[in-house]
Amino acid sequence: MAITIPPNHPRAKAMRRMLLTVVTGSLVFLIPWIAYLSVSLPSSREVDQWDIAWVGFDFVLVGAIGMTAWSAWRRRQIFIPWAMITGTLLVCDAWFDIVLDWNTSDLWFAVLSAVVGELPLAALLFFAARRMLQLTIDRAWALTGHTGPAPRVSQVELMVTAAWLQRDHDSDGSDVQGRAGIDAARRAGNGVAQRVDAEA
Repeated sequence: MAITIPPNHPRAKAMRRMLLTVVTGSLVFLIPWIAYLSVSLPSSREVDQWDIAWVGFDFVLVGAIGMTAWSAWRRRQIFIPWAMITGTLLVCDAWFDIVLDWNTSDLWFAVLSAVVGELPLAALLFFAARRMLQLTIDRAWALTGHTGPAPRVSQVELMVTAAWLQRDHDSDGSDVQGRAGIDAARRAGNGVAQRVDAEA
C-alpha cells in the first residue's frame, strides 16, 4: 500500500512552498489585472473565429461530460475530479451564454437553458463529487483504524501531509498500522477492505 509523506519531509515542504507561491502569486496578480480590465476593455467588440471559439468550447464540454459519465458508469474514483471539471465548464457556459446574449433576442433561450439545464446539472455534479469525496474519507478513516465519525471534507488535510493517514512500518517494510486498520475494517464487515487488501 502507498505510504504517505510526513509533513516535515523535505519533499513535502518543497511541494507546499511551490504550491503556495504559485497560488498566492496568481491571486496577487489577478486582483490588479481585473481592476485594469474593468476600466480598459470596451463594452462591445467585433471578433473573428467566433464559431471556432464556441464549437471548440462545446467539444471540450462534451469530452468532459463523456469522461464524467464513463467514470461514473465504471465506478472509478476519477469521477470526482471529472465531475468538478464538468460542473465548472457548465457554469462557465451558462455565464457566457447569458452575458454575451444580454442585448439580443436570444437572451431568453440562454436564461432558460441555464436555469433548466446547465446550472442544475452543475449543482448535481458538485454535490455528487463532494459526496463521493466524503465517502472516500470515511473509508480511509476506517481503514486506518480510527473510530468515531470521520472529519468533514473541509476539515481534512491534504493526503500528502495528513497526520491521521501516516503509517508506521516495521523492519521488513510491512504496513503495520495500515494492516491493522484493514483487519479491523474486515472484522466490521467492510467489503472494501478486502479489495484494498488484495491490491496491497
